[in-house]
Amino acid sequence: MTTSFGLVLPIQSIGIDLSALWSELVEETQAAEAAGFSHVFLPEFHQAHGGALVSPYLLGSALLQATNTIRFGSAVLAAPLHHPVRLAEDLIMLDHISGGRAVLGLGIGHQVPDFDLYGTDREARGAIVDEMLEVIAGCFSGEPFSVEGDHFNLKGHVTPTPLTPGGPEIWMGAHARVGLQRAGRSADVWISDPQRDIDTIKILGDRYRAAATAAGRVGRVAMFREAWIGESREECEQVWAPHALAIHRLYYNVGVYRKVFEPWVDEVADRADFTLDRLAPGRFLYGSGDDIRATVTDWVETTGAEHIALRMRHPGGPSHEQTLKAIARWGDEVIGRV
Repeated sequence: MTTSFGLVLPIQSIGIDLSALWSELVEETQAAEAAGFSHVFLPEFHQAHGGALVSPYLLGSALLQATNTIRFGSAVLAAPLHHPVRLAEDLIMLDHISGGRAVLGLGIGHQVPDFDLYGTDREARGAIVDEMLEVIAGCFSGEPFSVEGDHFNLKGHVTPTPLTPGGPEIWMGAHARVGLQRAGRSADVWISDPQRDIDTIKILGDRYRAAATAAGRVGRVAMFREAWIGESREECEQVWAPHALAIHRLYYNVGVYRKVFEPWVDEVADRADFTLDRLAPGRFLYGSGDDIRATVTDWVETTGAEHIALRMRHPGGPSHEQTLKAIARWGDEVIGRV
């Protein structure tokens, strides 16, 4: 099985304004395409301190126009914050103008302040997404459709028909059983979040595949991982790891690490207890090219994942120049060799 790689872009960078960051991300996307990456992704966050790049698909349209082969998707949208028809029409347009290179990445959302900002019922987010998926399927069908539900009551005929038969691929993030069942029914790919370790991804991936099989679908698994490449693991721990740790300490603060998946979480009395020794195994993919190829081979054998989405750069660093070098090196030393 061939493993493909994607690049997850940062939406903030300390010390530069958003226009400068955007120029750097366009260049990093072009470098990723040249290095053989198959996808590039943007996350969705709102109300970030100091501001951040928002509206992933608006930005993604520019990335698609600046490239020729790489695909773009969100990893992932907080789906209940979006109207499904508007979202489907946007993806259909991206599908046409990019020659079929758009991917729809969806999740149910998490942050309470964002649901407050959009006036959306957070407690109903699972049910909202279930109806959204029905609406999006109708929009992608090229046929008249109607949906009558608790959250959407609408009918119509969305045109044009997507360029890609059946519409752009849907990638879904989820970790609860009901979310994995939803992904199995509706998603082409399940993408893990970066907090869960490899052994947990195997369990969740198997649940997703079982749900996909029950729905008559073929389930494919992708992993979202923190990653860097250098001369050695020790070098990566100096240059890159502090920035990745800072992000995961933020995840800890907002409650994303959970005892059901990380039994040790109650042992963490302070964010400083989130050390590299605790977090890196099964989560952080870094080292020399030889180190990475061996780890990827092991992780793919364990999880059956077909795709690995890598986040190299974080708000605190490494720098744009360092990231460009790491992207090129990943292409030379990893892509096509695992």
